[in-house]
Amino acid sequence: MRFAVLATLTLGSLLASASPPPTRVERGAPQSNIHHISPPFPPGFKPVLPPPVGRKPVSPSKLPTPTVRLDLASVEGTYDGHTHSYLGIPYAQAPVGHLRFSAPVANSPYTGKINATAFGNICYNFVSPQPPFPTWITPEQLQFLEVFDTPAPAPSSEDCLNINVITPTSAKPGSRLPVVAYIFFGAFEFGGAFDVDGRNMVKRSVELGEPVIFVSMNHRLGPLGWLGGKEIKDVKQETSVSRIREALRWIQRYIIQFGGDPTKVTLLGLSSGGVSAALQTVYNNGNTEGLFHALWAESGAIQPVGWIDAPQPQAAYNTYVASVGCSDAKDTLLCLRQAPVDAVTNVNALTSVWTPHADGSVISDLPQTLLTEGHVAKIPVVAGNAEDEGTLFALNIPDITNDMEFIELVMEAYFRNISSADAETLLQMYPNDPAQGAPYGTGDDFQYTLMHKRFASFAGDTGVDAVRRFFTQQMSAHSNVWAYYYKRFYVPGFGSTHASELPDMYQSGNLQDIFIHFANTLDPNGATNVTQNWPKYDTSNPVLLEFTRNTTPSLTNDTYREAAIEFLIEMGQKMPWPI
Repeated sequence: MRFAVLATLTLGSLLASASPPPTRVERGAPQSNIHHISPPFPPGFKPVLPPPVGRKPVSPSKLPTPTVRLDLASVEGTYDGHTHSYLGIPYAQAPVGHLRFSAPVANSPYTGKINATAFGNICYNFVSPQPPFPTWITPEQLQFLEVFDTPAPAPSSEDCLNINVITPTSAKPGSRLPVVAYIFFGAFEFGGAFDVDGRNMVKRSVELGEPVIFVSMNHRLGPLGWLGGKEIKDVKQETSVSRIREALRWIQRYIIQFGGDPTKVTLLGLSSGGVSAALQTVYNNGNTEGLFHALWAESGAIQPVGWIDAPQPQAAYNTYVASVGCSDAKDTLLCLRQAPVDAVTNVNALTSVWTPHADGSVISDLPQTLLTEGHVAKIPVVAGNAEDEGTLFALNIPDITNDMEFIELVMEAYFRNISSADAETLLQMYPNDPAQGAPYGTGDDFQYTLMHKRFASFAGDTGVDAVRRFFTQQMSAHSNVWAYYYKRFYVPGFGSTHASELPDMYQSGNLQDIFIHFANTLDPNGATNVTQNWPKYDTSNPVLLEFTRNTTPSLTNDTYREAAIEFLIEMGQKMPWPI
């Protein structure tokens, strides 16, 4: 069974056969409609961007056409009454033919007229068939999942390396506004740059008097973006971490024409988007090239992964080659480049995990090693996670009845070669006691299967909490770092789970206001309507800003499950995840 996918923050099953549920229960923050916001990784979903909440669409015939000059081209966007949007602009040459599985090549100079009024092609998504919802799932839980099920705004294509720019209507060349470079979520396998509505953030930034420009970029997914194997390493072919880098270079070249400041670029990402953003800090041993100047990572950072030619990614390469029909080729990589697009994208039956690895080139060593050795960008950082991250990861775990089966699941998903002594320690850290499991603080409630809450706690701590804590510990040695803990938007049985902060961040709330202020000042303190001072993260006194059941953030210590999470950090350092 494919449990290693948990390590890349993938849900087992979502959106299979849900019916319209009643209103979700929330804890703390005001009720809000988030039906236009997509989740971090629901298999098979294809979201679209409707008008932001509270704003009606304006007839295009009554609106002026915003235009930007790029090179020798006139780029025409759209106007919704509050923002200008320039969508689907190519930022690199199409990765087809000899450029398939190759490093990205910058766009040619623009000429003529470019219609940027609709989203560009979506990069191919790769989602294996998933099991149905478990029988215990509730209407409230279905509501949390169903809001993510929306159609794609454009067709899928290999020619998908495009970028979107959303600006205040007042922005013009020379405005020098801070830039938010958003990297989408989707477990490295699905999703796209359309998955949150950046117009909402831009509109809110203007209301706050701290305007920003929102940029999102598509990058390749699944094997087309994250293919591993010796063949890839030997020819120093680059994965989607380099395509994201090329999009950041595009921002440096062109954002000033939209009114942006290329010296004030903040990376933003959630889940796999947070991982991708954090990887930019160790790209080329921490050399930012001046492409970005701050980072905000939500429920994802530097994961303890292995080499691109390790046994698991090599096996995934070999299986993929066979599925395309290239196993007998003298040069399998050349065969993959020349294969029909239908062949290289038809991998629904495969169970491989596609995820970043150390490649010996742009990620010169294990990313967690680069982090500990200080080969990382020295930039301001905000990183955080939700309280009950792992409850979504436990959605479709098998029935496990004893400690041995629990350890077998742990080995398959995270620690392949765990010793007997370490396995015993892990069992003590995560006992079969529902009252200690996730969602936390719920006693024996929500124990859907015999060890459901036990595994939910372990999976969330390993895949998210330990990753975030390790990242903030290491980065705080040489950067200004702030960390947060999110406990709002409570769903019974899920708690405040992975992606629960989406409406607060991408629609409205304290989190969005604080982020906008951070993008403007590189300090989260001083945001509108937030009076709580947020101390910098310090390993001698680690403090989190906690978004609690009420609407007023407060402070708490980053010492929850301290011994268990430190043990998981140690395990990740000596035993990279088997993905």
